[in-house]
Amino acid sequence: MGRRYALKRFVFLFALFASVGFVLVLGPLMAPYVEFYTRSIATLSGAIIRIAGGHVQVADFTLTAPATGLSIVVVNGCNGINVVVMLWSAQLAWPGRWANKVKGMVLGAVLIQVANTLRVISLFYLNQWNKAWFEWMHLYVWEILIMLLGLAVFALSIRQTPAPAVSDGAK
Repeated sequence: MGRRYALKRFVFLFALFASVGFVLVLGPLMAPYVEFYTRSIATLSGAIIRIAGGHVQVADFTLTAPATGLSIVVVNGCNGINVVVMLWSAQLAWPGRWANKVKGMVLGAVLIQVANTLRVISLFYLNQWNKAWFEWMHLYVWEILIMLLGLAVFALSIRQTPAPAVSDGAK
């Protein structure tokens, strides 16, 4: 199998898996599970804030600071699932051993969700401190960091994959 073919195959499979993943995640069949998961992130973030000595009220997807009344809402798109779908699509499309794929998928999903929980907590506090910083961190910095984390996990996991054999005639 030539390198061009392998690259075309990866791009095709990645696009296919990502499309199917996003159709599932955004579709009505998975909506109750995505909502439950998103609500769980808000609840977990609130619990961590309380354990660390902070004050927060959690109602469904909303974290509210009781002293100021300022709130953030965790919605689909802020739950890290989109990055997990991209990572899983890349892992499944890349040629390699299934054990390495599954390891990368599980480890990546856990790391992404830990980082995303830290994101929600930091945004809760940033919202109380400075709205402009909150918006900037929410829309740009954290979004990029979570995507880079997914990319880094993928890059590290494919390093374990042996290079595909290339025939003498293929370039």
